[in-house]
Amino acid sequence: MTISFGKYFDDQRDRIVTAMKNKNTQLDNEWRERFDERENVKKKKHEKFKKELDECSEKGVEISQECKDYFKKRFEWGRRNP
Repeated sequence: MTISFGKYFDDQRDRIVTAMKNKNTQLDNEWRERFDERENVKKKKHEKFKKELDECSEKGVEISQECKDYFKKRFEWGRRNP
């Protein structure tokens, strides 16, 4: 059971509710796009270092300091968060 305050006010409320739903959808879509972009950057970085690690392991060459730091950070994070 809803209380009516007149056609004008009911219509105004309906417009506001619809606008808020659209705004929430828009904000969710924007957040999702930014999240997907961050995840893609992480994935590309991981693939780059994984490739370097594999190539250096095959050749018996030392990996770069940046690669060492990346895998050290991942290893330590994995130990803290099993």
